[in-house]
Amino acid sequence: MASSTIRLCGPCEARHKTMTAVSWCIDCDDGLCSQCLEDHKYNKATCALCVPKKHKQCSRLKSIDELACHAKTSTELLDIERGIKDLENTLDELRNDRQRNIDAINYQKEIISGKIKSFKNQINKLLNKLELEWITQLEFHSDKYISKIDTLISQLNERETKVKSLGETINQMKETCSDLQVFLATKSLGEKLREELESVSTLCNQDAAKESVLKLSIDLQLENLLSGLKGVGAIQVVQNPCQVKAGAWEQQRAQLDVPITAVKDIDQTELKLIREISIGSGTGIKDCVLVKDGRMIFANDNNNMVLVQTPEGLLSKSISVDKSPFGLAVISSNTVAVTCRDDKTINIVNIDDCVVKQKIKVGKPCCGLSYHDDKLYVLVARTGIMEFDLAGNIIRTIPIDVPNSECYLSYYKDTFCYTCYQILDERYIACCDNNGSEIWRLGVADSGVTADNYGNYFASNSDSTLQIVSADGKKTKQLLDLRMGSYLEGVFFDKNSSTLLVSCSSGTASLYRVI
Repeated sequence: MASSTIRLCGPCEARHKTMTAVSWCIDCDDGLCSQCLEDHKYNKATCALCVPKKHKQCSRLKSIDELACHAKTSTELLDIERGIKDLENTLDELRNDRQRNIDAINYQKEIISGKIKSFKNQINKLLNKLELEWITQLEFHSDKYISKIDTLISQLNERETKVKSLGETINQMKETCSDLQVFLATKSLGEKLREELESVSTLCNQDAAKESVLKLSIDLQLENLLSGLKGVGAIQVVQNPCQVKAGAWEQQRAQLDVPITAVKDIDQTELKLIREISIGSGTGIKDCVLVKDGRMIFANDNNNMVLVQTPEGLLSKSISVDKSPFGLAVISSNTVAVTCRDDKTINIVNIDDCVVKQKIKVGKPCCGLSYHDDKLYVLVARTGIMEFDLAGNIIRTIPIDVPNSECYLSYYKDTFCYTCYQILDERYIACCDNNGSEIWRLGVADSGVTADNYGNYFASNSDSTLQIVSADGKKTKQLLDLRMGSYLEGVFFDKNSSTLLVSCSSGTASLYRVI
């Protein structure tokens, strides 16, 4: 039997005094309530008490055709269509994400291959230098001692000639001289022999007569290093969690879809306080953002931390990052980026695992940060807006005037809006196009800035006021004027929930509904 939510006709309603769901009899195709269906199983005649055959006599029971006439435009079918579209988008996003990963791997392979060749060349250069030094020393010492030995051999040959001459003299004396003459000459021959003996003894005591042995003496530390060296490096693979999540349709069905229209008059914009938040980690709070599940993220400049607060405003996690975190940008539901001014880096932070999974070297003090379409845009002091991909490669630099490292940035539809604070009473908010050409500039803000769904900008002043500036820069409206000493810093507008998060450097924040 198939179930339905059809109200029963008059007779059945009168009988049961309630509206009861209808089921369909398999045998006769009659529409019956659950009570009549039990009777129907045993006595089909009782069907007449509820619904006559084929409902021909029922005036209030709607037909299936009538109920199905709006099926093509039903909310349930629309939800399913949206779910199919979302799943198609998820598959497409995952495919594109994996293709980007392939491109990134090929690029990383090229970079690492270059580093390996460079490292090899450095090692070869060092080994060639070492070989040349050792060969030079080897040639020097071998030539030196061979020369000494050659000199000694020449001296030995001279001595040998004189000793042989003495022997020949004795043989001649024996043949030609009388015994008396031999007797008289023997003493003289003995003295000459002793002289030759002394000369040879002197030669035997020279350095050249010593055994010369060439050896290679290698530094003990180098030998220990080489003996314990298993290798000079290895290729590592780090796998980060997939950022593409399926089922976003189910999560977003209950959320309000916020239409993005071309223009909204800022005079209509009001703020309604949702809650006040005590961050509870001291002063030094700079930028702030909201992720999809409602968690609030803050940059704590004094403690070098990224703080994660629950949607209810309770401190959940504290994540250590590089020195002086300032600007924040949302990359995904569990990943944010933060600029670290003193270390001149951008840290990519997984707020679920509480780890910095990547560091991008900027090379200069960096402050305001924005993310769009897999690109990070960062304000760099005395340089401009630098554009990076998520692999950390710099794509381009957009030249604008960034006087110091305490400026904020927001990106909206190929335009940049940024605020700067130089010295007392020298502050401004400016808007420029994608090439850095200034569109407008106003002296009404100096701290956090964020765009709403219509291209208008919420911008804060460190003097505790919050403004909204129209997209064309022609109108402004003050939305907040907090007590002195609040020192407004970061602002972030969540386009899905139409909520605005505002942070103060003193360690407090507020969440507002934008109406």
